[in-house]
Amino acid sequence: MAGLALVAWLAAACGDGDESSESTPTPITLASPTQSPPSSVPPPTPITNPVVVAGITLYPPDAWWLQAGSGCEPRLGTEGSYKGPELYSIRQEELPDLGPAIDEPSWAGVCKSGGITAIEYVFDDARVILTDGPPEWPAGVPGAEVPAHISAGEVAERPAVFLTVSQSWAYTAMVIVAEEFGLTVVFSKGAAKDARQIAEAIVRDHIQIPQGKDTFSDTLNGIRFYDYSHGENRKEGCTWDPYTGVGNPNARRVDIPPETPLDIVPSYLPEGYSLSEKTATACGGPVDLVETYFKTPEDDGFSVRRFSGEAAWFSPYSEDWLTPGTIAGHAAVFVAPPAWASYMTYMWPEVVVKEDFGLTVVRGRISLEEAKRVAEGLNR
Repeated sequence: MAGLALVAWLAAACGDGDESSESTPTPITLASPTQSPPSSVPPPTPITNPVVVAGITLYPPDAWWLQAGSGCEPRLGTEGSYKGPELYSIRQEELPDLGPAIDEPSWAGVCKSGGITAIEYVFDDARVILTDGPPEWPAGVPGAEVPAHISAGEVAERPAVFLTVSQSWAYTAMVIVAEEFGLTVVFSKGAAKDARQIAEAIVRDHIQIPQGKDTFSDTLNGIRFYDYSHGENRKEGCTWDPYTGVGNPNARRVDIPPETPLDIVPSYLPEGYSLSEKTATACGGPVDLVETYFKTPEDDGFSVRRFSGEAAWFSPYSEDWLTPGTIAGHAAVFVAPPAWASYMTYMWPEVVVKEDFGLTVVRGRISLEEAKRVAEGLNR
């Protein structure tokens, strides 16, 4: 089973496949948070209000943000769940080791929101989330718009909640385990026993949830870096972030005026790259943003953007990722992701240059040195 390296001690700990060797989860009827759950077996049902099961408060998924106040909810997209402002602040060496029976994850992400830090490990057919904070979590298997079977039991002698859905979906089983550090949450594409086996195999006695480094939201080398999720965005011109693009409600596409300093005319491109697209956007002035994309036939390549107005750019990174420098006599900041950041397709090198008209940003799937050469060779 992908996500687990099945070693001999794991088979001994979890039994030899005979379900009778495991403690059987006890089905319960959903109760309000102030009631003790009775032991009768309910039909599958959606949760419409928070309920307490095995000491764990389960929230309806659509009410998790409003009632629990945390943005750390698994969305299980292709790039991983978490894209919070402190996503990159925890270093790989700080991530808790899940134990020798667990394979290396293909990806790991971090969310910090509403007093909760959640660390997610992504495997081929399962995901594991470790959280601190109170014992509460959204109930249901993400992507499954059907009622879930919910039962209570134990995992590694700890209270646990088991959820399964009755039809095939991306993730069909979920286990939530109350831990000394908070919660362990396991999603599995297989049966409930697969999710349980992963949860049982985690070596949890040594786990501590790291708090990471703060996101840098300040001015460096004359460029203001802002937290694009919670902090103040650009004060002038078009606002922009890497997920929603231009955010101004009145933004419109325009032609690039002749001789505008925002136009992008490179004198250097890495070998094999050519212009794929160039657009201009107005958010109040004649033109406030010019975007270009340079690609090869096999690669998405990189982008160059120029903004009018304030020299400000988003920063989900901690300060040690940022280095001040100069480009063509202009103040600049270089963003250099560590090697492990290549797990995430949007963690790219960046060159951010303070210009007379505002800001130039070069970012994408090229080395930092190549990005510097592109920025040096732009028209000014």
